[in-house]
Formats: sequence, structure tokens, C-alpha cells
Amino acid sequence: MKITKTLATVAFILIGYLVNAQHDKLTVIKAYEEGALFPLFTIGDEIVMNNEFLRVFNKNRNDKSKPTQKEMDEYLDLYIKFKLKVKAAYSLKMDTVPSFKKELAGYRKQLAQPYLTDKTVTERLVKEAYDRSQMEVSAAHLLINCAADAKPSDTLSAYEKIMGLRNRVAKGGESFESIASQYSEDPSAKANKGNLGYFTVFQMIYPFEKAAFTTKVGEVSLPIRTRFGYHLVYVKDKRETQGDIKVAHIAIKYYNPTQIDSTKERIDAVYAKLQAGADWNTIVEEFSEDFNTNSKGGELGWFNRTTSSIPAEFKNAAYELQNDDDYSAPVKTKFSWHILKRMEMKEKLSYDDSKDFLRRKVERDSRSELNKDVVVARIIKENNYQEVAGLNAVKNEIDASLLQGQYKKKDGKGIVLCTIGDKEYTDDYFYAYVATNQARTNKTLNNAIVDIYENFVKQINLDFEEGQLEDKYEDFKHTMQEYSDGILLFELMDKEVWSKAVKDTVGLEAFYAKNKARYMWKERAVAAVYSCNNAKTAKQVKKLVKKGKTASSILEKCNAKDALAVSVVDKTIEKGSDTQLANVVWEVGVADLPSENDRIKFVKIHEILPVSAKSLKENLGQVTSDYQDYLEATWIESLKKSYPVEIYERSIGRLFGE
Repeated sequence: MKITKTLATVAFILIGYLVNAQHDKLTVIKAYEEGALFPLFTIGDEIVMNNEFLRVFNKNRNDKSKPTQKEMDEYLDLYIKFKLKVKAAYSLKMDTVPSFKKELAGYRKQLAQPYLTDKTVTERLVKEAYDRSQMEVSAAHLLINCAADAKPSDTLSAYEKIMGLRNRVAKGGESFESIASQYSEDPSAKANKGNLGYFTVFQMIYPFEKAAFTTKVGEVSLPIRTRFGYHLVYVKDKRETQGDIKVAHIAIKYYNPTQIDSTKERIDAVYAKLQAGADWNTIVEEFSEDFNTNSKGGELGWFNRTTSSIPAEFKNAAYELQNDDDYSAPVKTKFSWHILKRMEMKEKLSYDDSKDFLRRKVERDSRSELNKDVVVARIIKENNYQEVAGLNAVKNEIDASLLQGQYKKKDGKGIVLCTIGDKEYTDDYFYAYVATNQARTNKTLNNAIVDIYENFVKQINLDFEEGQLEDKYEDFKHTMQEYSDGILLFELMDKEVWSKAVKDTVGLEAFYAKNKARYMWKERAVAAVYSCNNAKTAKQVKKLVKKGKTASSILEKCNAKDALAVSVVDKTIEKGSDTQLANVVWEVGVADLPSENDRIKFVKIHEILPVSAKSLKENLGQVTSDYQDYLEATWIESLKKSYPVEIYERSIGRLFGE
């Protein structure tokens, strides 16, 4: 069993743990007597109070009704085990390991972002994103390359060039696609004439998105600047967004153009069966060549009209289906023929239902940079930023190597450039910032120094504010403690349970040998299930089967005129696990099966396998999982010996007001 550590995984492992401060015993006794706080249990010398447990319990419980005693007891047991593991991690000083500190710092950066944004600006951007999510824009673009730090002369030249091309379309009446294919410096424009298809919010970089949504249909935007250069955006169409859709499909694949006609015959035969009333799931299982979905009715994941990974022909056919369970005529895409069946369609979400999701998208998107200046202006005041010697003290100390991105840090003179609160920032601090944040540029030296100093001021203010978050925001402090404990818990669980179960092959084999009776095959049949289009074909196939003909030779012979006449599925079936064979006599030979969807079916049982133990290889996943459970239970018992647990039963009753 392999566990991948991500921010979400760590959050899940935490079971909602919040910070557990050490409690002075006299304070605890006093609070206990007053009834505000009382101890629930101890682990070694650590006391866990009622408020901590209830905070965690309520955080992880969606049901707001009064919890049952059983529910509370189960969670208490889970929480005690969690506390034991965390205590072990801190006892091993795992929180002092450099890799842990680095990882926690990375999570902290992510968690700090919402606290370093301006809510008013964010809300405006969220509302803008929602409004744009209701529309889809079809556009084409034209690009003239121009680096972000290009020389002024190069920038002007690129701007004049793209304005000239715009005038040829907007005033001269020339075709945008023709101009794009000839002059665009986007390599793909030669083939697609600049066409981008339909897109919606968050699918293009923000300046481009803004131009597309604010330019009228049939018009060309003014040049917009991105890190790639100057763009023109020609808006071809705008349409209202429809909800996400889920479809199932039957796929018949072709691998080169010579197979298109023959596979079309097969998909047409399948379509005819559906029109004649055949069961969709049965047809999918028998004939669809998408082997990832044919065992589940051909069902695919959700998508919409701007999902780039879905072919346009497929999307168009899906959205033409008017009702659930409607299915399409055969549709050709690049490598397959498809029949689509509409499963479900979602209504568009309201603003209230989608704003939290959109806020997370906005916070991760480049548009979030728009509120950085607003945030910096606020925290400069809040944290009492003061300019002292400032830029004038250093602007003549940096040479032209900066323009090549090759500035070497020099030693400072201890000059205080500015202060934030009680913290001083000297010239040495600034030189270090320049050395690690420089980049090759075509700006003048003076402008490059001014820009990097302004960025320095912004960064030190943001860094200072980030460093104060635990003091300013109680919820941030608790969350950081959660992640600290979660990372440690993950590492220790991996060491003691997850990876250990995988690496300890000797222990795993010993565990399997001791518990082999838990991993047994019932009696099994090695069989082939035949499906025929009519009784006459079935009779012919049975004769061939009884003569010992191979399945491949039977299919070649019987499907010569009708590609769907016969299909066969080889199975090794555990007794009682397959409803199709429920009434079949469990012995070698041929037996009829119930007909399905006008298909005549029978089974050829080649061999009966007796009851036997599953080999470790055959059941490795389940055995490994069980071994992990065993290792964890054993580990917990050893932890309880190292850190004795005492539960205050009277306090547990008080959780219910008893």
C-alpha cells in the first residue's frame, strides 16, 4: 500500500487535531472546580482538556444533532491513538529534522496566502470570475513576440507592428485568420489560423481573458501585453455556458484510415441493436472497446463544452442530447467511432454555491497579484514601516552586472535602509535580496535598481506580516499546529506501518502463513461464456466448442458475415460470485445460460479448481493491508506502555452534561 503525501492527505490524517497547550495542574484543578474546563484523559504527563477534544470532535462532525454515547466513545478511542502517535513523534524529535522544517515552511506559505490578500479586491475578482463563468468565448489571436524586459525601441517596434496588423483588419477589412496565419509569431497559427476554440474563465492568462470577455463579437481588441509579447484578440462568438454533463459511450476503435469503413460497419450494427431495443449495459459490455469503462456501462467523468481533453465532435454530440438516457447516432472522432448516451446534466451553480470554489481559484491565479499592492499599502501602515536611509543609500552601489543578472553580493556597511516595527533592514539585507532575485533585463540601470528596490520593500513587508500571523490570528496558529502534527504523524506512520509492511517481506510472509485460512479461494471454474445472435448460430457454435475448436477460430468462422454474430469472454469464476452462472451445474462441460437482450448464451467450463489457499501474490493487496492493521495495533499497545493513558470516566459523562 503506497501513501502519497499531499497537503490534502496531511489534512485528512490530522483528524482535525488542534493545538494542545500544556496545562498547569493548579490551573486545571481550579478550572475543573469552576466547571469551565476539566481534564478528559492523560497521556504520560500530558493532560488533554474537554475544550480541546470537543473542538476537534465538532470540527470533524457534520451532523449537528446531539452525539450518541457510542459515537463519542469511538471518537475518543480514535483521538487517544492519534495523541499517542503524535507524542511519540515529538519524543523522537522529528520536528527538529531539516526536511520536516522545510516541508512545514512550504505548507505555511500556502496557508498564509488568504491572510495576505485584500478581501474587497478578492471579492470583486470572485464576482467577476463568476460572471465570466456564465459565458464561453470563441476567439482567435495573433501574437508578436516581445520579451517582458525588452528594450524600449524593441517594445515600440513590436507595438507598431501589431497596431499596423490590427488596422488592416479593423479598418482595411482583411480577414483576421488570414493575417494571423501569415504574421502571427505563435507557431501554431500557421495551421489553426490563430483559432483557440471556445474557452471560459481561468482557461487563459488573465490579461488575455479580460480582452476576450470585454471585446464585442466581431471586433478585434487593442493590443494586450503579456509575458509572451503583444496579442490581438478577435472575438468570433459568445455563448451562454451550459452545465457540466456526464455521458456513457460505446467505442469502436480504428488505428489507421484503412479501418474506418470496416469499423463504421460494426458501430452501425451496434447502433441498429440499440434501436431495436437492446439493453445498453449489455451492448457496452459485449462490444465497446474502451476497456476502462465497458464494465461500468461505458460511463465517463463529468465534462463541459470547454473541456480541452474531449474532442469537439464528441462534446457537440453530447450537448445535442436533450434528455437523460437519450443516445446519439454514431459519431466519428480521431481514433474511434462512438455512440453516446446522456447520463446526467448539472444545472449551473448559483454565485453563493460557487463562490468558495472560485475564491480558491482566484487566490491561485495570476489575477491575485492585483491585490498585492493593496495589501502592502495596508500592512505598511499596520506594521509601522519607516523609510530611513532608503534607496539613495544604495542606488550608486550596484553596477551594470545587474542588467546581465550577474550581480555578486557585496558586503554592506550596516546602513539601515528602513524599519518595520522594531526590525531594522540594512543595506546588507538588500544586497542579498538583489543577488537572489535578479534577472537579465534590457532596462536602464537606474530603472532596474528602482524596480528591484520597490520589489524589495514589498517583499520585506509581506514577509514581516507573514511572520506575525500566529500572533495576529488564532485560527492560523491552530492550523499551523495541525499541519506540524500531521506531517510528523505521516512520517512516523510511514516508518512504523505503511512502508514497513511493504519492505518487511519476511514479516509479511510470516503474517500470511499464520493467517492463511483467512485468504481462501472457493471452488472455481475456468470457463468461456459465449454470446450468439440467434439459436441457429448458438447451435453451430456449440458443435464447434464440443469438437475442441479454439475461441479465435470460432469467431473467425462465425463472424465472417456478421461482425456481431458471436462474442466470447474467458473467465475464472469463483463459485457463487457470478449470478449468470448461479443455476449451472458446477462441472466440466457445456451448459445453457439465460438469454439476454435476444442473445443466446451458453458456457463452456474447461476445468473445476478445488478450494485452495490464495497465494500471497494473488492476494498481496489485502494481506498487506491486514498486516498494516496488525502492525499499527501492535505499535499502539507499545505506545500505551511508554505513555500510560488514564481516562477520567466522570469527565466523559460531563461531556453529555451528566
